[in-house]
Amino acid sequence: MKVINCSKNIKCELGACKNRSTREIVFDRVGIRGRIHLCDKCLSELYSAIGEVIVPKSVETAKKRDKASSCKAEPAGEDEAISGKRAKGGGK
Repeated sequence: MKVINCSKNIKCELGACKNRSTREIVFDRVGIRGRIHLCDKCLSELYSAIGEVIVPKSVETAKKRDKASSCKAEPAGEDEAISGKRAKGGGK
């Protein structure tokens, strides 16, 4: 999906807006009529509405995930050291 500048003189397609479109939303894998024409005002309102529904993850959550992944990496190193000792000691 891409947002591109509209080169055609087409009316905005959202709601009862009568402005001329300045942007187009182009979808992948859809025919030539698979576009939505928007003015800048409607595009910013759509952006705000989507932002209320899809909330980006906070920085704190990302930091917790990084700590969790680094903690998981440490035991793997211990397992390798243990398995290396078993290999050197032979099978008792």
